[in-house]
Amino acid sequence: MVNIWGGTRNHLSNSLVKKTRRALIEIRGIYRFRGDFPGKYPSSIKYRLRENRAGYLAAFGQRHAYLTYLQVKRVEGTNTGVIPNPENSKGELVVTTLGAGPAIEMYGLCLALNEDSQRLQKLRLNLIDKEGEWSSSRHTVFEKVLKDTFPKLEIVPTEIDADLTTDCVSKLAGYYDKLAATQILLIYNVLNEIHVRHAAAVWKNINFILKACDRPVLILVMEPSVPKARARVEWLRRQLAQSSDVILDVPEEEFVFDTEPTRIELEGTGDGLNDRLFDQPLDGRRPALQQTVKRTHLACVVRPRSPVPAEQVQRQLASLEAKRGPTGRFKKRPFPQQTFWDSFPEWVKDSLGKE
Repeated sequence: MVNIWGGTRNHLSNSLVKKTRRALIEIRGIYRFRGDFPGKYPSSIKYRLRENRAGYLAAFGQRHAYLTYLQVKRVEGTNTGVIPNPENSKGELVVTTLGAGPAIEMYGLCLALNEDSQRLQKLRLNLIDKEGEWSSSRHTVFEKVLKDTFPKLEIVPTEIDADLTTDCVSKLAGYYDKLAATQILLIYNVLNEIHVRHAAAVWKNINFILKACDRPVLILVMEPSVPKARARVEWLRRQLAQSSDVILDVPEEEFVFDTEPTRIELEGTGDGLNDRLFDQPLDGRRPALQQTVKRTHLACVVRPRSPVPAEQVQRQLASLEAKRGPTGRFKKRPFPQQTFWDSFPEWVKDSLGKE
């Protein structure tokens, strides 16, 4: 928060606390009422404005930091085998996140994987976002939150400036090798800000990433469940249902942050940030500290298609070969003996029920 406001101390002054409170109330109002009162609330949030970034972190930062933890634990309890194990890749994990923002969700992910032991030692991040102003906030999250909590964790971020509402495949292709190594794809609190008319462009970009991946990808989706946001999420739910193995699909769940390690509370000292933001009557308007959040969430796995067997490629090449005769003309070569189905990959035959 200090970083966003451009402060130099490790502490928010009363003046900045008041500004952050006002921004917090404004951001909550935009999410809750936009579209209901034309002219009063904007249809989108301009995160290039620092007051909006500060308000967003104050309103949602703490809870969003733990949502990944809670979802990974839900998935683990359903099918532990789909969670990528960093120990199988020398402690390394590759995560791609869409609409990365401040990347506060990385805290919950690291906590879930390292809760019992430091399995995750190197975190490679592909951070896709159109708002470059979040970059310095991410650096603070990495250095002051993740590194302080997990001192042995090495973080290797790659920032990808891309607007998901446009066709940015050519831009993503410049990071092909990094995206192809993705093990977890995070889609958190981004679709609710994208109008459904952009669904085709967003899916084209997501599909490019998924097709590039050379290993199974765990997709974690977590979005607000309010009625006005559902249409902006449902189209992706339908797409993933057709192209992935769904592990969990929950239309709405209320998460309550009242148990360790997700407890969120007022510090009770008068000096903590929660006390100053939500308890002290500095300017008359005192926002409530919200300890619950309702979300729709989905977890699924997309597996790469089996490569075409070398034997089939050789057969197809043989069928295309030609032989030059004594007069210099090409002569037809007999087509290799094979059935119609031999020309198809195994995954096609399986899907059609052919032996």
